[in-house]
Amino acid sequence: MRWKIENEGFNVQKKGGYELEHAYTNHPNSAKVFYLLLQIAHLLAQLLYKATLLKRDFPGGFGSTKNLAFRLLEAWRNARMVQEDITATLQKRFQICFDSS
Repeated sequence: MRWKIENEGFNVQKKGGYELEHAYTNHPNSAKVFYLLLQIAHLLAQLLYKATLLKRDFPGGFGSTKNLAFRLLEAWRNARMVQEDITATLQKRFQICFDSS
């Protein structure tokens, strides 16, 4: 079962738009950093697809993954949070549940 899960993950990273097979660099450290960022992106995508957090707060969805990525980028560019806002946000309790349906 573990092999199946791992192979499916690598298959998604190779053929699911993450471009794992493309060699962007020949430098060993750069390749390691790229793979780490790819793993983080894949993890975040899985959380967004499987979690109920966005479904609850945005029941209409975003249209596409590309549109969601664009909105997140714009939010990071334009949203300025002061330390008090960050502290207040981190002190709120929340739970992310996975939708099994």
